[in-house]
Amino acid sequence: MPLLQSFRNFFMKNDFDFDAPVITLYGFHPQFRIFFAAMGIFFNNRESILRFVWPVICIKLAIVAVTLEGIFVYHGLEVKDYTFATECFCYFVLLGILPVVYVPIMLNKQSILQLADDMNNDFIYISSLGPKYRESFFKGHLVIYKLCYAWLAFTLIIAVMYITSTMFPLLWLCLFATQDENMIRPLMFPMWLPKDDPYRTPNYEIFMTIQLIFCFLYIQTFCVYVYLEFHILLHYYNLMELLIMDFGVIFEGLDESVVYLPSSDPRRVEVQNALNKRMGRIIEWHLSIFKAIETVSSVYGPPLCYQVMFTALALCLMGYQIADKLDHGKVDLIFCMLFVGALIQLWIPCYLGTMIRNKGFAVGDACWNCGWHETSLSRMLRNDILILIYRSQKPVVIKFTGLPHIQLETFSSIVSSAYSYFNMLRQYNAEM
Repeated sequence: MPLLQSFRNFFMKNDFDFDAPVITLYGFHPQFRIFFAAMGIFFNNRESILRFVWPVICIKLAIVAVTLEGIFVYHGLEVKDYTFATECFCYFVLLGILPVVYVPIMLNKQSILQLADDMNNDFIYISSLGPKYRESFFKGHLVIYKLCYAWLAFTLIIAVMYITSTMFPLLWLCLFATQDENMIRPLMFPMWLPKDDPYRTPNYEIFMTIQLIFCFLYIQTFCVYVYLEFHILLHYYNLMELLIMDFGVIFEGLDESVVYLPSSDPRRVEVQNALNKRMGRIIEWHLSIFKAIETVSSVYGPPLCYQVMFTALALCLMGYQIADKLDHGKVDLIFCMLFVGALIQLWIPCYLGTMIRNKGFAVGDACWNCGWHETSLSRMLRNDILILIYRSQKPVVIKFTGLPHIQLETFSSIVSSAYSYFNMLRQYNAEM
């Protein structure tokens, strides 16, 4: 029970001081810098050559894995073993995204570091604001913190299922199987060699070790990439919530009568400065949101393009594997979990894209409904209000060359395409 309570305190951040005078991004989310360091972004020694070591190793291993899976796919089609071919092509698609994740992140190092510094400055600044702002902002980031570990736990469960589904049969084979049972030692992923047996010693031990490495590599790369993506997007979603709150109090506590005083009157100047300061913070936050989404688009655009292009194929092939096993009276639990994971990894950016787009339009609505028509003070901010309403009509969306706007409509379209491919593949297999 103490262990369970410790885990609960860690997950809920019960021991964190939410009333501290200064809270930083890295203090609230210690995992943020650790995960970026694994992607080749160092926050302390930023120019260290060591930051390239792990990404280069991962990229080279991923290229080797994709090449091997491509050979397996060709062999499966050549011998008309379509179950083997589709499973290998599924892994070909999944592993192919790893270089696409690493390369843009390393090429956009300065943009990422600037984005992280801006997010950290947001934390420090909001720490100095009133309880209403602090509670809203840190409550939102507590959700991000929980989602991080929930997502990592889900992906780890899939990895553990892959490992245990191989290790348990191997353990049984080593302990209880007799020599005349003629059983083959299992691997996590199917293998084939042109003039050799991948299941004989020492081939089996080598390939098993390599597959365990790739299982860890995929979790460390792709799943961390998804987390960092939704962390950044949700940070700016929370910032838009504060921006909307600012509109609700923009005219609060100010004397309307100063509007009729000369522009040089000290009372009018004081009110004008207060209004300019409040609107200036709104405009600064609004511009930072557009800048951040532009950075996310440039950094994560290539892997998002890959996801949009190939997720339909991956879902189709996973569905085919599940249906093929069901036809033989078996339930492929691992591929069922993998299918759910593939849906979630696409749904996350699409759902967040829709949330941010709608919240961006909500900023314009909040500006329109801020009570400008009920107070004469609006005359002192007329141009600023008009410009911000006009700017808020521009959708806050992730956009990249060749990439549709990432939103729920995109998710629906990809799932529909996957279902169409699945039906075509099943029909073709039935005719064969």
